[in-house]
Amino acid sequence: MGDILEVISSRKSIRRFKTDPVPEQMIYKILEAARWAPTGENYQPWRFIVVRNQEARNRIADLAKVGSGSRMTAWYCLGHMQERFEKIEDPVKRAEVLRFMYSGEVSAFARVAPLVIAVLGSLRIGSVDVPYDLSAAIENILLEAHSLGLGGCWVHGPVASSRDAVKFKKILNIPLEMSAYKVIAYVAIGWALEQRRHPRPKLPLEELVYWEEYGKTTRPKLPLDDLVYYEKYGEKEKR
Repeated sequence: MGDILEVISSRKSIRRFKTDPVPEQMIYKILEAARWAPTGENYQPWRFIVVRNQEARNRIADLAKVGSGSRMTAWYCLGHMQERFEKIEDPVKRAEVLRFMYSGEVSAFARVAPLVIAVLGSLRIGSVDVPYDLSAAIENILLEAHSLGLGGCWVHGPVASSRDAVKFKKILNIPLEMSAYKVIAYVAIGWALEQRRHPRPKLPLEELVYWEEYGKTTRPKLPLDDLVYYEKYGEKEKR
């Protein structure tokens, strides 16, 4: 079995798309990948709405802009956003980037993505596990899309508040009863308009991993660290 780490580490969030449609067979492969995500007690509470209608995508984009704008305006008022982009030397460019962020336009790309997949979970089927199961399904969607040469982005903006979540449900005719479905995000998918040169940098494992207990960063040396064996084709080989 091939190592999937290359697919995982090379994936990037894409927000600018070409207008070319996503072929049907690719959509089915992406949905099939979502269907095989891990799920508590095999409840499989997820449901997926494939949205290609331009009017619906426009309304989703408008709602995402409002939701993300509210959150990022707060970050702007607290000064966090200015700190994030302080390395942009050109003051005009920096001001435009800040406006793009706190206005919420950064999340309004559903209108240009040829495919949107709304991810919702039935609260009548394994309700406790719904957020976790749906998150696993979304990750599978993103990885499969990337493996097919497509770009995608996980967007929480339009359902960040309960009021916006109701509006989102109305756009797609999702039942409004609180005990029916929870929407946690949608995924925008399409052919990337431009390829980002590098994934965003990640923190090194040394800053993220503790061994045996919190705060312990030194990995204990195991007896076989200097003499590791692994099985290959039924034979033990020394590495």
